[in-house]
Amino acid sequence: MAAKSDPVSGARPERSRISDDAVQRATGRAWDEWFRWLDERGAVALSHKEIVALLRGEGEVGNGWWQQMVTVEYERARGLRVEGQTAAVGFEIGVSKTIPLPVDVVWRRLTGAEGVRAWLGEATSSIGFEAGESYRLADGTTGEVRVVVAGDRLRLTRRPEGWARAATVQIRLAANGEKTVVTFHEEHLPSAEEREARRGHYKTALGKIFPAGG
Repeated sequence: MAAKSDPVSGARPERSRISDDAVQRATGRAWDEWFRWLDERGAVALSHKEIVALLRGEGEVGNGWWQQMVTVEYERARGLRVEGQTAAVGFEIGVSKTIPLPVDVVWRRLTGAEGVRAWLGEATSSIGFEAGESYRLADGTTGEVRVVVAGDRLRLTRRPEGWARAATVQIRLAANGEKTVVTFHEEHLPSAEEREARRGHYKTALGKIFPAGG
């Protein structure tokens, strides 16, 4: 489906990398439905925090991650901020893919040695993915595992050598029958160039872990 024109600027904004199906399953509305819903409530004149509060309250979006994602996509579509950059988390990127495998299989592949090597990098020792666990990669990148919910989500920090602050990586899995939607989201990236590099990285990684989608 072709992207619709922005009713504010007339521009045709880039479509979100997170699919309509994924956002509808998680929040009850597809992207265009959310954009219309927010327009009707005057969200174009609200701050980022006010839009998040609107989604949490009247919109009944209980998940904080999805509150942020819907807000960011709305701001991007309405030209309220540079694509890929937010006031709260700097430059960020989201990449998703539907895999024709059940959640448990997808989770094992993502957290197995080959999967970790593809999306995170070559670790100097095995990563057990336990909250509070620190890790180091062969290229000097360091980080810490923050949240682990097996079969659902994984959150960790990633700080390459020379970076002023760590980025945060989150992987989320959403079951759809015998299929699984995998979403990589990374925030606190230092530049637009790094954001584009990470977009390509995650797309390549998903292709390696799940060749031909399986």
